[in-house]
Amino acid sequence: MKRFLIIILSIMTIAGCSNALSSSQPQKDLSLSAERVQELRKTYPVSGGSPANLEMRDIPFEEVLSYADAVVVVTIGERNPDLEVGLITEPGTPEGNLSEKQEAQGAKPASATFISYQAQVKEAVAGAEVGQEINLIVSEELQSVEPVLQPGMEILTAIKKGIGEEQQNNYSFTRYGTYYVVDDNYVLSAFEAEDQDTSTFTEDTNGKTLENLIEKVQEIKAE
Repeated sequence: MKRFLIIILSIMTIAGCSNALSSSQPQKDLSLSAERVQELRKTYPVSGGSPANLEMRDIPFEEVLSYADAVVVVTIGERNPDLEVGLITEPGTPEGNLSEKQEAQGAKPASATFISYQAQVKEAVAGAEVGQEINLIVSEELQSVEPVLQPGMEILTAIKKGIGEEQQNNYSFTRYGTYYVVDDNYVLSAFEAEDQDTSTFTEDTNGKTLENLIEKVQEIKAE
């Protein structure tokens, strides 16, 4: 009888330890409910479409990661004044010759305008080191199809460092490589493709935990 009681107590102890461990481990398979996703989409909408004067193709998240310098989790601050950047034109090229001609005639050199957001880096997920405070920029031509970021929003995004001194500390981002962090621990994609090849990664991460997304990003960047 005594031996039987010892066995029962041992089983109960092991079961209790197992339950404690499972409750403390990250629950990566948890997802937001469809109803909650629908509610959150009122504040964090999917960005889609193409500007009227541009033809664009959907880009898989994995492809964005292949040319991104880093992937970070940031908190969005205030919007900066728009950033105007002179276009780089190589001497001897048609673009370079045109730029030289325009300057000789007193015309303004070719330039592009970017929308700029202040961003506080909370976590460097993968890639090159970045400062604690950076600017996220997106072409003004794309403002109708890219996410509109608001102060206080938290996002995970793949970023590319700007070129030249005038773009120092400025990093471009795109809807194809951006997720909103919602309800503290979950993510919603800023873009959802219709075709299967582009949407596979999104299906595996959208509405699931931030930790799940970070692990998948780090796996891809490590390949």
